[in-house]
Amino acid sequence: MVQDIEQTIIWPAILKCSGDDELIYIASEEKWHDEEGLHLARYHETDVLIDSSGAVFSLLSKQGKHINPEFLDKRMSLEDVLELVKAHAAQQASCCVAKLFAPTIHEALTIVELFGEE
Repeated sequence: MVQDIEQTIIWPAILKCSGDDELIYIASEEKWHDEEGLHLARYHETDVLIDSSGAVFSLLSKQGKHINPEFLDKRMSLEDVLELVKAHAAQQASCCVAKLFAPTIHEALTIVELFGEE
């Protein structure tokens, strides 16, 4: 099936690998392109990039040495993103995970960034 839906990634974004509650925070398009390790990885079909609007992107397309995220015509709700963030926080041994809240997906993603700074 040919995909004709164009969707630009709204940064920041998180990388969610299947079977792993740990999320990888990616602050900007520049960081995405500069992190060589993100492009050397072999991604599974259920590994995804989720942007600040909740748009979900596949990581299976590669152009040259870079992974080219492709929009899956799917969006995650704020509640779904918060569940991912809570699972990530629990893995980081954070207390009060159940109380984690953010009013927007963008703010939920910044919570992931904060855990990376600890």
